[in-house]
Order: sequence, then structure tokens, then C-alpha cells
Amino acid sequence: MLTRKNTTASNDSNNAVSYVRDFSVQANYYKNNKSDEALVLLNRSASLLSTAIQPQYFAPKSLEISKFFIDLHTVMGTLSNDSDALWSCIAVLQHCSRNLEAHKAIAEEYRFLPLLTFILKNTQTSDKLQRVLLLIQDLSFGIRISWEEPYLVVLLGQLVQIVYQASEKGEDVQAQLALSILINICYKNFVVLFLFLRSVNISNFSKCIKNYGMLASKMCIILSDDICVPDQNELHLFLRSSFKTIGECIKSWNVPHLRHIVEFLKDSRAHSGLQQAMLSYKNYCEDIEKLLDLLEARNAIDDGNEDQRKQQHICMGLLFQLIEYIMELSTLPDSGGEENSIISLDSNIPRIFEFLSTWLESDVCGVKAINLLDTLVRLGLYFDKLFVWKPVSKLFKICSEAKRELIAPRIARDPSLIIQLISASEKPETSPLQTAAVLQLLISLLHHPKTEKLILTKITESYFDKILSPLLSVKLKMPDNTLSMADVEKSILCLLLLINFAEIAKKAYFEKCCTLLQLPQVQNALARALINGNENVSTAVFHICQFEHFPQVEVAKHLSRLNSSFVSCKASSLPSDEQWCNVNAVLKSQKAFVSKEFEERLQALIETITQAHRNNQLNNLTTSQIIELFNYKIEKLSTSEENMQKRLEQASEEVQISHLKQRLNLQNAELERYHTMNFELHIKRESLQTQCQDLKQQQDTLKRNMNNLMKKLSEQSENLQIAEKRLAVKISDMIVLQKDYSELKDQLQAKTEELDKLQAAAKENVSVFLYLTLVQSL
Repeated sequence: MLTRKNTTASNDSNNAVSYVRDFSVQANYYKNNKSDEALVLLNRSASLLSTAIQPQYFAPKSLEISKFFIDLHTVMGTLSNDSDALWSCIAVLQHCSRNLEAHKAIAEEYRFLPLLTFILKNTQTSDKLQRVLLLIQDLSFGIRISWEEPYLVVLLGQLVQIVYQASEKGEDVQAQLALSILINICYKNFVVLFLFLRSVNISNFSKCIKNYGMLASKMCIILSDDICVPDQNELHLFLRSSFKTIGECIKSWNVPHLRHIVEFLKDSRAHSGLQQAMLSYKNYCEDIEKLLDLLEARNAIDDGNEDQRKQQHICMGLLFQLIEYIMELSTLPDSGGEENSIISLDSNIPRIFEFLSTWLESDVCGVKAINLLDTLVRLGLYFDKLFVWKPVSKLFKICSEAKRELIAPRIARDPSLIIQLISASEKPETSPLQTAAVLQLLISLLHHPKTEKLILTKITESYFDKILSPLLSVKLKMPDNTLSMADVEKSILCLLLLINFAEIAKKAYFEKCCTLLQLPQVQNALARALINGNENVSTAVFHICQFEHFPQVEVAKHLSRLNSSFVSCKASSLPSDEQWCNVNAVLKSQKAFVSKEFEERLQALIETITQAHRNNQLNNLTTSQIIELFNYKIEKLSTSEENMQKRLEQASEEVQISHLKQRLNLQNAELERYHTMNFELHIKRESLQTQCQDLKQQQDTLKRNMNNLMKKLSEQSENLQIAEKRLAVKISDMIVLQKDYSELKDQLQAKTEELDKLQAAAKENVSVFLYLTLVQSL
């Protein structure tokens, strides 16, 4: 069966390469011979590509596919808007963009957006205009534009014009597509947003789009500094529409659109109105339940397509990120400063847990699934502490615990999932990011009372040795970048887990922690984590700093050395320098283009005059002077052009040098600020050490009290044993008395029966006596 699938995939790949080559041949034939026959052949070849080849084969991994995209871009630039071949090529482009790698290459590497902007400007037919807008919308999801490009002004003008005209004509589909593209290219692209604000009357534009619901709210959120912010009801409708759109993305596994929505919702922390709306939104439980139902229905379908499965895994990872963000929102205070009681996914947590268990080992979304599971564990512990410290009644606590099913107790009842993750994380082929996520989850489970014993029993000392082996194998004289940042993160979290073990089982792990912290490789990794690490790694390092034998001086030396090298390396590879290089390249290309055009015109004029002179049509001295003058002007212009070129390059270098100096000054200021923060950190650490000593003294006092209580308990147990023996004697005496009681009871019963008989006989005797007395009297 596997061999048959491999054979089928190989045949499909060969067919794809054959069709791509045929298209390149037809494209070159059309460029050289622009005839109707060549146009028909080109149209037929493009139609076959959009119908006969699956999108996964258009990933630009080979020279054939790269050449295909270049030929496609070239031939689309030569076709007119009335040609059917152009729209067949647009259909091919739409088909190729369904593959994620091809989608990224089309937008960034092969730069089809300027070409599509030109096609959009020259398209008048409504249905064709809608097709171009739809393609640009798909390609612009998540696009990043760092500097002004010439096509942006044209594209913005066309989109705004389409919004205005479509709104007047009632063509809402085109207006919504144009507005969606505007949102895509303005979101997180300051340059485009600046161009948009400079070229559009925002007040009129906001009035024009106010009837477009979700898109209008999203545009207002992006432009919130310039126009009024939507009210909370509109933002709640926007959130409801966003979850509905997420469901539509799941149906087709539309990764770019789903990523755009999830990033937009996660960026709500930067927009006070949207964040307040998310904190007061009451339909999370219902919306998440609908998404879970839809996911279960989609998972029942066997797509059998590797490309589709990859997109499915990416979409699942994005959904896990969104659910994790919603869970974290529940810990934020509401507008009144109290704990948020509106956001709750309690009824969905069991389904989410069951759903996560099938994705934890995925290569694509496994890390995000483990992070979500870690969030569920940590929030369960958070709410437990909240119930302990909040002054609530026992009845309310019991009702709340019955309503919320925590994850940690479920893991404690069935630890097979965690055992499987532990086993997978210690394998060398497991990715460092996935291992780091598992370690973070183990730390959270270790802090939970329900799963603490489970983690302590399932992890041995050899587990730490396997995780730390890549770090410990690094040689001292090798460069600092021999170990990737992901491996450093994994090692730091493993060290933190080991220190947590040492706090619980000091005899078993304390000496190992001290030995590891004295190694230069570990100290270097701690310094690198503080400089280049993310928030989680930096937090882990600060927790490790609280260890009583933490090597402060050694880590500080590594930190200072790495910080100096980091500033020098960073100064030579700044993103802004690359941007300046791009600007200079554009200026040079524009100047070369203008100079070339001017030179061609002058050369044509010179050839005309020279030809006339050769034909004896102009024989006077003035013509010769004109020719000499033009020759002189040409040489002078060439010299001036070379000088200007050199001056432009020198100016570019001077700008780069000045910019590097500014960045260096900024880095020095940040370094001084960092040293200040480091000094404050040392002071805080010393205060924490003092608190730790106080806590240790309290711990010793508690131990002494516990020993005294144990002694009293042993004495009371001895007294209890003596009392139990006395009770056994009393019980045996009671058994004897019960036997005597039963015998006496039997005797009593016999005497009672004898008494009854005597009383009956006495009654008979009395009646006989009375009768005899009566007879005698008579």
C-alpha cells in the first residue's frame, strides 16, 4: 500500500514538472512570436496547470518551479486585460497560492503584487475586477511592508476608489474585498498606514465604510488614533463575527486568513477598547464549543493530502494559541479591578483536554498544544490559590470546584499521557522547542499538589543527564553560538526543573545542582539566556538565581563578555541598514533608468545628424559644431553621472556610519540601564535570600513542632494500646455475663410458666370451693 502511494506521488510530481515545462515553452514561444496561435497554446497550457496539478507541487523547491514563476510573471506583464490567457494565468496564480510555501514566494520573492496592481488599475469588468481583488486579498494576508514602494500609492488609490464607487453602486462584495485588502496591507505596516492617512480623508472614508460590520470595526481599530473608537456593542459583534470567520477558515484550512485573525485578536492588548471588549465578551464558551464541533467533524474526513494535513496542523496550532490567550484573559482584572468572572471555558475544558491529547506529539503544532496544556494546569493551580485566599464561603467553594473540572487531577488519575511526553522528550531526535515545552509543563505539574508525587516518581536522575548532555558536551574554547537558542532554552528549563527537585528532595539532587552551576558551559548558557532569551527563559533564569549557591560573579563575567560582543555584532547587522541598502538600490536603479533613456534619445539624435552629414545634406560649420557640442555634452554627462554615482555611494556609507553610531550610543545607554537593573536585581536577590533564611528558620521550627507532636502521638498510641487490652478483658467479662443472663432468663421464663399453671389451678380450686359452699348452703 505504501509503495503504491509513493508511486502515485512520484507520477504526479513528474506530471507536474512536465506541465510546468510545457508552460515555460509556450510562454517563451509567445514572447518571441505574439501570434493568435501562440496565445491559444499559452491559454491551454495555463488552463491545464490550474486544473490538472495539485497546489502542493507548486512549492518553489526546484529550479523548474522557480523558472515557472519567473516566466508566469513575465508573460502576465505582456498580456492585455482583454486576453483570456491573462485570466487563465490569474487562475493559475490563485491555484498556486493555496500552497503555503508558494503563497509566501508569490508575495515576497517573485513580487506579483505590483503586477496585480497594474492589472487591477486597467480592469473595468465587474467579475474580472472581483477576481483580481480576491487574489490580492489572499496574497496580502500577513504581508509585511517595511518601506515605501511605488506600487503602494497606486494600489491604495485604486482600493479607496473601489470602496467609494462600490458603495455608491451598492456592490458590497467589491467594496468589502477592497476594504479587506486595505486592512491587510495597513495592519502592522506603518509605512502603508502613513501613506493611507496622507492620501485619504479619514472622516469621509470612515462614514463610507460604517455599514460593513466586522471589516469596518477592524479598520477603525487600526485607525483608532485618528478616528473615533467603535463602542463596546460593535466590538462584541466584531468578536462574534471573528469567531464565525475562524469557523469558515477551518472548513478550508485557510492558514493565512486564520493567522491574520488570531494575530489581530492577540494584539488586542495594544488597543484598550478591543481588550476591554474581549474582557467583557460573554460568548467564548459557546463559540469555542462550535469550533470544537466543527473540528471533530473535519477530523472525521480523511483528506489523504500531505499538503492539506500540514495546513490542518498549522491551523490547529493557531487555534491552540487563541484558546491559550483567552484562558490568560480570565486571570486579568475587569474594569472594577476584581477577578474576571465573565470569561469562562469551564464546560469546554474536558473536551479541550481530550482534543489536545491527540495533537501533543505533532511536529507542527505539538509545541503549541503542550503550551496550552501547561496553561490549563497553571490556571487550575491559580484558581485553587484564589479560592484559598479569597474570603468566600465553603459552600461557594464547593459549588465552584464542582463546576470546574481541573486538569491536574485527571492527569494524576491517568498519567499515561505525561509518561508518553516524558519518554518522547528525552529522545535526541525530538526538537528542542518541544522538549522545552514538555519541561515547562513538568515544572507546572510539579508545583501542583495533585501531580507532585507523579512527577517525582516518573523522572529519574538519568532524565536530566540526557536533556543536559548537548550543553555539557560543548567545549570551552568553542564559539558561543555552537548551541542554538532553542537548545539553550531547553537546558535552562531542565536546570530549573532540577532545582525544583532539589527543593523537595535535597539529599538526592542538591549536590548535582551545585556541581552543574559551577560548570562554565552552564554559566555561559545562563548569560546567553538573559541576553537573547524570550520572556519564559528570562523568568526561568531569575528563578534559578534564587538558588543559594548560584554563581553570581561567574555569570556576570559571561554576561559582560557576551553583551559587548552582542553590541558589536548587532551594530554590523541592523535591519535599518538593510532598509537603507534597499533604498539606495532603488535610487540607483531609477537613476540608471533615466540616464539610459536620456542617453538613448541623445544617441538617436547623434545618429540622425551623423547620417545627414554623411549624405552631404548638412555641410555647414554649424552642424559640425552641433555634433561636437553633443559629443562634449555626452562626455560631460557621463563624467557627471560617474561622479554623482560615487557621491551617492559615499553619502549612503556616511548615512550608514552615522546610523551605526546612533545605534551604538543607544546600545551603550541600554547597557548602562541594564547594569543598573542588574544592580537592583542583586539587591532584590539579597533580600530574597534573607527572606529564604527566615523561611528556613520557620521551617526548622515547624519541624521541631512536628517532632514533638509525633512524640505525643506515640505516647498516646501506647496508652491507646493499653486501653484496647483493658477493653478486650471487659469484653470477655461481658460475654460471660451475657451467658449468665441468658441462663437466668431461661429460668425466669420456666418459673413464669410454672406460676401461670399454679395460678390457673388456684382459680379452679376457688371456683370448686365456691360451688361446694353454695351446695352446702342449699
